[in-house]
Amino acid sequence: MITRGFKQEFERWTDALETANGLRPQLKSWFVDIRIFDGKSLVWMYSKLRAHPEYIGPGTYDRLGRLFMAEGQAKAAGRSQWNIQGHPFNWGERTYLMGVINITPDSFSDGGQFNSVAAALEQAHRLLGAKIDILDIGGQSTRPGAEQISLGEELNRVVPVIEAIRQDKTLAQAVISIDTTRATVARAAIEAGADIINDISGATYEPDMLKVAAETKAPIILMHLRGTPETMQQMTDYDDLLGEMSAFLRQQIERALEVGVPRENICIDPGIGFAKTYAQNLEILRRLPDLAALNCPILVGASRKSFIGWILDQPDPHQREWGTAAACTAAIAGGADILRVHSASMVDVAQVADAIWRQ
Repeated sequence: MITRGFKQEFERWTDALETANGLRPQLKSWFVDIRIFDGKSLVWMYSKLRAHPEYIGPGTYDRLGRLFMAEGQAKAAGRSQWNIQGHPFNWGERTYLMGVINITPDSFSDGGQFNSVAAALEQAHRLLGAKIDILDIGGQSTRPGAEQISLGEELNRVVPVIEAIRQDKTLAQAVISIDTTRATVARAAIEAGADIINDISGATYEPDMLKVAAETKAPIILMHLRGTPETMQQMTDYDDLLGEMSAFLRQQIERALEVGVPRENICIDPGIGFAKTYAQNLEILRRLPDLAALNCPILVGASRKSFIGWILDQPDPHQREWGTAAACTAAIAGGADILRVHSASMVDVAQVADAIWRQ
């Protein structure tokens, strides 16, 4: 990078651009600019004449895209893997799938289908038999407008299912996540055999959730959300959607670190469908690579969501499988590490998308 009185070499494009942005206010003259080179090729130019940096030269956009992607892949490779129940999670190598088992009568897609220990075990066998990586057990519906059940009811729904999975010889080594916003439920679930905490509130409903994660050493998934499932769809006004989401997640990551959660145990989720309009959900999928700057594995849960029904004019969540496949492919292309899905058919989708995007 070169400007008047300044010349410096950088190993990373992001560092060069950050330095250039810091120097831009010093451009007092119309005849002075900041130039960034790739070898001998001029690729960026900043000046007082330009409100934004300008790409220079044919093929520059593609070349910079490749450089940024390479940096992102290198950063992903530096993230520490998870190893749970003997199953390694090597971020960046492939996409991992989290299969939903809702022990609820009112979830938007499968409410009532697995609302017993026997039915839940049957679904767990189906999912693991299809090579799903994680079983996500939840007892509280989080569909838009859902009312919160009592603590006792949530415990009675999820703990017996987790215990039954651990007692089943075929399922005993399954990786289990507990989908809850309650610290007491998370702790009880981990004591019963769960491995991962999946908190849609990002540990804002009950900050003690972070202490549970620290004390039990369980990985935790922090999702972006505004309001509650009852109120969230009234809270979709953002000045900068990705910027505000990133700030929220960064804040919760810092709070987790402060109470002793290791950074390598933190995963983030942009919260598709939670306090987001249909158009905003699409923007998240388009700009998913923006979240790579937080340097955590990324989970995306787009399966059968209403924005897919809006695009397809399909009110039945079970008829949104092809749309879900498209959304999952987009998420993988954008760098998602884990996909939360309802159907084992997404295993084939992820395998093909990985062959295209991760090779």
